[in-house]
Amino acid sequence: MEKDFSDVTVNYLFVDNASMQIIKRPSEFDVIVTENMFGDILTDEASVITGSLGMLPSASIGEKTAIYEPIHGSYPKAAGQNTANPIGSILSAAMMLEYNFGLKKESNAIYAAVEKVINQGFGTKDLNPKKVLGTKEFGKKIAKAL
Repeated sequence: MEKDFSDVTVNYLFVDNASMQIIKRPSEFDVIVTENMFGDILTDEASVITGSLGMLPSASIGEKTAIYEPIHGSYPKAAGQNTANPIGSILSAAMMLEYNFGLKKESNAIYAAVEKVINQGFGTKDLNPKKVLGTKEFGKKIAKAL
């Protein structure tokens, strides 16, 4: 596929080197294409850079179908507790709007709303133990910012 996307810089790394480089220079990575096991390990590792596993969106894109979800998946341990960080889910939806439906303006508005609320210092307990909001309250703040 590399030859079909000449405007994209492609680098090949062994997974052990990729795991080091993602920590040393995370801004060099935009999209990582890998098989599921290595992808799961690399994304869990990369979540430390953002401050929480709950922050990162992901997409598994096939030829005909795409699945968008936070990198941690459904997180059933937090069901009904109002403690899960909703950002990974919200940003996964933003990715879907952009890449599946071409709604870049709408997607960017979601990214900006999430950033605004984070910059105000709000978060779930994994982000800010001093200004803790529950999942619902944090999601409502983001929706209001949107």
